Amino acid sequence: MKILLIGSGGREHALALKLKSGTTPVELFAAPGSDAIAELGTCLPFGVEDVVSIKDWCENHRPDLVVVGPEAALVAGVADPLRAMGIPVFGHNAATAQLEGSKRFSKDFMKRHGIPCAADYTVTDFAQGEAIIRSWAHGYPVVLKADGLAAGKGVVLASTESEALTTLRAFLDGQFGEASKTVVLEEPLVGMELSLHVLVDVDAEHASFAILPPCQDHKRIFDGDKGPNTGGMGAFGPIPFLKPGDLDRLRKELVEPTVSGCREDALQARGVFFLGVMWTSSGPKLLEYNVRFGDPETQVLMQLLDEDLPQLLLDVAKGRLGNRSVKLHPGCAITVVLAAEGYPESAKKNVPIHIGHPSVTVIHAGTKRAGDQWLTNGGRVMNLATKAADLDAARAAVEAALPEVSWPGMQNRHDIGLRALNHAKGGKGVLDPW
Repeated sequence: MKILLIGSGGREHALALKLKSGTTPVELFAAPGSDAIAELGTCLPFGVEDVVSIKDWCENHRPDLVVVGPEAALVAGVADPLRAMGIPVFGHNAATAQLEGSKRFSKDFMKRHGIPCAADYTVTDFAQGEAIIRSWAHGYPVVLKADGLAAGKGVVLASTESEALTTLRAFLDGQFGEASKTVVLEEPLVGMELSLHVLVDVDAEHASFAILPPCQDHKRIFDGDKGPNTGGMGAFGPIPFLKPGDLDRLRKELVEPTVSGCREDALQARGVFFLGVMWTSSGPKLLEYNVRFGDPETQVLMQLLDEDLPQLLLDVAKGRLGNRSVKLHPGCAITVVLAAEGYPESAKKNVPIHIGHPSVTVIHAGTKRAGDQWLTNGGRVMNLATKAADLDAARAAVEAALPEVSWPGMQNRHDIGLRALNHAKGGKGVLDPW
């Protein structure tokens, strides 16, 4: 199977490794790919939003499947012209990608289809927003979200009225260009956060989905959830204290209304939805939609998935997923992110990386090659990922492998999954204080 993978990061390297390890032989191409992905296939000199070049290449080379990694490519509409040419694409069209590309579009969708979520207000004018903030009745922090894509930086939790007003002014003045000229203000949700990925195959004729194991990401850079937020310092799944009834609620209250809502709104969905969920005292509420696999959750899910990934993604792309369960390996998977010195404020690049013989999967996120030497080339540099019989064993396995990969100034957490493990060992569930 000839597959074009769009993207270049840790998520895409994890997907590439899984695509190449299935029973289906794969000739892999990547745009733009990376030095690590180049070891698995051929990299092409196209950026993820270069829709014209990607379309031209696909027209000339006719891949059997295109797999889109990042949201920017989907929002830019890369899937639309490829589907028009009859090329199967795992990735949503531009209209459906607005569920991530526009916070306002997303919130309107949630409310229209009765999906539990935070109370919100959409503003495009400072005076209007100021009046709402000065009479804020939902408790602090005020959550301010730039409407459009802002490279993961367009959300601020303002702990005071003054901070909320300053942030609102900066957003509306174009801190993130057009993306922040519209701002969504939301009430804060309190509880236990989780990441829920769902393969979706929806059009006018049918609506199918398959739920993947819920994961938990860890955003703060230091152990104990301290320090600044990052793109994610590690994740694990499934969550050990979630019970069958909890999974049932996620399906009935969030997933099914999302899938039926897409069909009612004539939104074709052929790819994955990543639901950011907060489990509050009144049950699960939807924080946001992402229209692609999460990072670092993908690294966990690819460890757990016991499927021939090329065929599974092709089934979704061709509208033949059907309502079925995906096959999973037993136990639990974990990934730990290894970050560069200075991340997340800045990242020190071109630092030589020592890679020994770790007994876990090494995933490259921000690296480059200079001869035989790997160098740091981004904030989140590498991931170590593995699966084991349970979360305790998975944590121990990845911890034992950590000394095998190192460089000066490397940052990583040692407590990925520990809070959830202790919660489960204490006999606690989703409604107990987190």
